[in-house]
Amino acid sequence: MSFGKLWLKLAACVGLAVAAGGCARSTADADIAPDMQQALALRTAQEGGDSEATAEQATTGAGWGTLKGVFQLDGQIPQLPALDTQGKDPAACGSVVPDPSLQVDSGSKGIADVLIFARKVSRVKNPEIPAEAGPALFDQKKCVFLSPVLALRVGQTMLVKNSDPVSHNTKIDAPGNPPSNLTLAPFASATYTYVKQLALPSQVVCSIHPWMSAYVIARNDPYYAVTGPDGSFEIADLPAGEPIEFQVWHARAQSGLQARPDWKRGRFQVTIPPDGVLDLGVIQVPVGAFGL
Repeated sequence: MSFGKLWLKLAACVGLAVAAGGCARSTADADIAPDMQQALALRTAQEGGDSEATAEQATTGAGWGTLKGVFQLDGQIPQLPALDTQGKDPAACGSVVPDPSLQVDSGSKGIADVLIFARKVSRVKNPEIPAEAGPALFDQKKCVFLSPVLALRVGQTMLVKNSDPVSHNTKIDAPGNPPSNLTLAPFASATYTYVKQLALPSQVVCSIHPWMSAYVIARNDPYYAVTGPDGSFEIADLPAGEPIEFQVWHARAQSGLQARPDWKRGRFQVTIPPDGVLDLGVIQVPVGAFGL
């Protein structure tokens, strides 16, 4: 029986029951109540079920694809002042070290160390960390962290190295992860593992040499990238055919890198074509986006 016919039948029965017994509760009322509840439940299931199916079809795509692009500085490359080591371990550190917070290629104006990652995905092509990925290297040499921005997977080993002839310590205090203060003798190494995903990069510092600073982010999935010296990035095997929101972050734009006017807090949404490549092309970033 269709829902419309069932509703008319029940309405007629209710009318008869009221006519026969007024407002007093009757045996007929008791029989009708479950039928009414069943009818309402049927209607809700029909309407809600269709809505859920439609939403599922709208948000779940098929296949996998790639996102790529290049970040370039729009404007004159700023000359950041060097960081004063204040005479600490001068043989290894020198009197000054370069400021790593904004590194721009002098020829192409490519911006290094821009982090881009998917904020949330419905599916992951390779959910397990591949054996060939190995540990993520986090090294320090000449009293600077060689990876100003490092991205890795939750559960992936981070190999912390000291390539200097002086001691360093690597202080890690990331939300939801065990705090650590690794003291490394000259040319020593240690390991650390993030156990919980980070929504944004967490700062890592060396207390012995306080000018040393870097940022590390750990994610549950492999959908992240840090731009190279030429400003390029590529993220492969993304869920295709459905919208994905990405976050763009930089050490000098920690609330989100406003590379384009329509990127709110450094976020944008795109749909990757199945078995294809979505190329964002050259993304011109104004100098002002870095607070300069």
